[in-house]
Amino acid sequence: MKHETAFKFIGEQLDWTDADFAKEFRELQLMIDHKYDNYQGFQPGTRFHVNLLNWLSQVATKADKKTIYQFVKDRLVYVSQREMHHLVSLLMPMIERNAHQRVAKEMQLPLYKSYIEQAAIDRVTQLLRRTLYVGLSDGARIDVFRRYNEGKVSNEQVVAFSEITETKWRDLRDELKKSLMLTGMDEATAEANATFEAICLVDDFSGSGSSLLRRHPTKGWGGKISKFYNSSVGHLGTFLSKNCVLHVHHHLASAKARVQVEQDLGSFAPEHPQFQYSTSFSYVLPREVVIDDGCEDVKLISLIKAHYDADIQDEHTGPDIWYGYKQCGLPLVLEHNTPNNSIALLWAESKPDATPRMKPLFARRKRHSSHG
Repeated sequence: MKHETAFKFIGEQLDWTDADFAKEFRELQLMIDHKYDNYQGFQPGTRFHVNLLNWLSQVATKADKKTIYQFVKDRLVYVSQREMHHLVSLLMPMIERNAHQRVAKEMQLPLYKSYIEQAAIDRVTQLLRRTLYVGLSDGARIDVFRRYNEGKVSNEQVVAFSEITETKWRDLRDELKKSLMLTGMDEATAEANATFEAICLVDDFSGSGSSLLRRHPTKGWGGKISKFYNSSVGHLGTFLSKNCVLHVHHHLASAKARVQVEQDLGSFAPEHPQFQYSTSFSYVLPREVVIDDGCEDVKLISLIKAHYDADIQDEHTGPDIWYGYKQCGLPLVLEHNTPNNSIALLWAESKPDATPRMKPLFARRKRHSSHG
């Protein structure tokens, strides 16, 4: 369907006047061209305007159609590939700043001197080489991070998955030893220093924080940090230095997730003191973007709850997820997928005979093992 025809039908559903049509067509087409048509969850050949037309048809009245259209136009937060890559590019400056702070503390120097005194500069350089970057999910963009930092980060410092075999650990250590020897260290000193002093665990997005770390009433700690801790704590003193820092970085997070992650890590750390812990975020979504019962748009809230099919729930999401998993209430779409922490109206798809039947605007690919 040509986009002019689709927009004509959209305009009819929304009761647009000729003046409305001219204005809305221009504004929405701009977003479609620069963002929405590039959504990777669309089937080949699918265009956003056709999806929008189908999505609007799921509600009966024109008033409701206008409500959900305005929701998309005014409240939707869509993170494009270019924007996500920019967030990825912000990680390395944070790592470098942390390294300078650590060295300044270690050498009992004012922070600024870690940038100008040669001994401190050499130590920062060594610390950065003794940092390992580990992707926590397939959305971590660890390959993009590597490309952005060509010449700063070697291939032997980047691991795409958190399950690292013994053989891989040995290879990483051997390559680290070679790198240290290239800086002028003798073989014995390089051997003694061939351990990683910092592990940076990287993920793309956290909506609730529960996938990273959570405490079960009977099973104890679970989540990605706990899993990595259990698999790596035995390597302290061999592949990892005894004062190793686990640094957790998210390219994007909700305000709720940031609070939850820092709170849970504050409880986890005293019980697992073998590592030091720190966190960082390229960007944290402001609390104001959240849509929940406190939202002033009463019509939108009423529609979100009324047009909800409970059959979209499963054992992974839990009940009543009209505001998304863990009721995060995010109007968020990422270019490669829509988080289940987002408003269900954006991504949920009902069975054909369901009443009400939910149709996705941005269909989501399920990743049950990685709730945000």
